[in-house]
Amino acid sequence: MSKAAFLAVVLMAVLPVNKSFSQSNVKAVDQVKRKKSLVVYVGGGLADYLAPIKIQPVNLQNNITRISATGTIRIMWHPGYRLNLGIESGYTNFYSYHVKNNGISGKLSLHAIPMLVVWSMPILKRVNIFYGLGSYLLTTGLKYGGVVESKNFSLGSNIAISYTQPVSKKLGIAAEAKWMNAFVTKDNLLSVEVQLVWKFFEFK
Repeated sequence: MSKAAFLAVVLMAVLPVNKSFSQSNVKAVDQVKRKKSLVVYVGGGLADYLAPIKIQPVNLQNNITRISATGTIRIMWHPGYRLNLGIESGYTNFYSYHVKNNGISGKLSLHAIPMLVVWSMPILKRVNIFYGLGSYLLTTGLKYGGVVESKNFSLGSNIAISYTQPVSKKLGIAAEAKWMNAFVTKDNLLSVEVQLVWKFFEFK
C-alpha cells in the first residue's frame, strides 16, 4: 500500500509539469471565459496514514488503525485567471490504537486540523491541481482512566488533484486525491474524497 501511495503522490507532483499535455488542451482551458467568483468545496472520504508510528508498545502492531474518515472545507477565489487562491481547513484522524493494562482499557489517537493557504489551477478541462502551505493543529488524545490531550502546531503542506463533474451552472461533484504532510512532525497521509463544489458568489 505504501509503494502504491508513493507512486500516486509522484504522479500528482509530476502531472502539472509533464510536457506530454497537448497544446490544444491547454489552449482550450485558456480560452474559456471566466468570471470572478468565490467557490466552496465541502466533502469527505477516507484517509490512509503512511508514516511509521514510532511511539507505541511493541505488542500493539496489529492494533493500529491507520485508515479513518477525513473531511475538507475549502474556499477559493477565482479572479478570472488560471491561478486561483484560497484557504483550506478540515479534520482528519492520523492514527489510533487501543491499550489495556490492569483491566483498564484505553485509547490513544492523533488527529489534525489543517490551516492552509491554497493555490489551484486547471490543467485539463474539469481537472484541477491544488497546493496548500501552512500549518496543522495536531491533537494527541489519551483516554485511559480519564482524558488527557496535548496540542501542538506543525508546519505542513498538501498536494491534490481533482476532477469535477458539473451538475448545474453553480454546482458540481468532485473526486479528489490528496496527500497531506505535516513535515515538522513527519506525519503524512493519502486521502480520497468526494466533494460538493458550489460557486456561491459570482461578480458581474
